[in-house]
Amino acid sequence: MQFIHEIDVDKKTHHQIKELRNSSFPDHTSEHSFFKQLPHIRCLEYRDSILVGYMGLDYRVMGVGDHHFKILGVIDFCVAESERGKGLGSSMLDSLASFAEVKDVDFIILVSENRSFYKRNGFRPLTVPSSWLRLHEYKNYGVAFEYIDDLWVKPVSDKHWPEGHVDWLGYMF
Repeated sequence: MQFIHEIDVDKKTHHQIKELRNSSFPDHTSEHSFFKQLPHIRCLEYRDSILVGYMGLDYRVMGVGDHHFKILGVIDFCVAESERGKGLGSSMLDSLASFAEVKDVDFIILVSENRSFYKRNGFRPLTVPSSWLRLHEYKNYGVAFEYIDDLWVKPVSDKHWPEGHVDWLGYMF
C-alpha cells in the first residue's frame, strides 16, 4: 500500500480516487476525491495500475474526558467491488497498523456501520457522547453534540482509551 501526502497527489490519482470513492458510497458522492474535507494522507492500493483500495487519513489530536490522544482517523475506506471478500481490506488495515505503530500515534479511529469487519480486524466499538465541527457543502454549521454509535477504535500504543466525552477538535470524518 502506498502512503502519499495530500499535497503530492496528482490530478489523475484524484480522479481515480473520486471514481472508486463514488462507486463505493453512491449515497454520498462528490465531485472531488474527498467528501467533507481533504485528508492529510492518501493510502492507495493498485492491481495492474488500477486503483482497487483507498483510504484517507487524518492525523490530529482528539480529547477524551480529561485526556488527549494523537490519532489517525480513517476516512472513506473503500475497496473496489471486484476485490471485495479477497482479504484486501484486512491487508490494508494491517499495513495501516504497521505504519502507525512506528509513528507518534496512539489510536486508529473510524466511523462505520460494518461491525463484523472491523471487529475481526482488531477494532473496538464505542458508543460515546461526542462533539465535532459540523461541515456540509464547504460551510461550517457550528458544533454538534450527539452520541456516536458507529465509532471504532484500535490502539497502536500502550495507551488505553478512557470513558468520557469525545471532543473531535475538528470535523468528523
